[in-house]
Amino acid sequence: MGKTYTKEMHEAYRQKEDEKAAKEAEELREKTEKESARRAWLADGGKVADFEREWPHLRDEGRRQRVVGADRRAREEQQASRVSRI
Repeated sequence: MGKTYTKEMHEAYRQKEDEKAAKEAEELREKTEKESARRAWLADGGKVADFEREWPHLRDEGRRQRVVGADRRAREEQQASRVSRI
């Protein structure tokens, strides 16, 4: 007779599958982001070799801008949600 499939086995399987799906989604997002930036670079007259050299800097700058923007939006939402106690 076969082994009993336990809740713990299922949870371990789901965690593994969820991590795999998250990794694949992140890789797809990065690939899409890079391809979009590459098209914009080339459309602006840039060269592929220059883009490849600059891509790490562009990626990091984009990440920095997203973090700063998220922080700004969070602060604005917090300020907008305050209830006046007058």
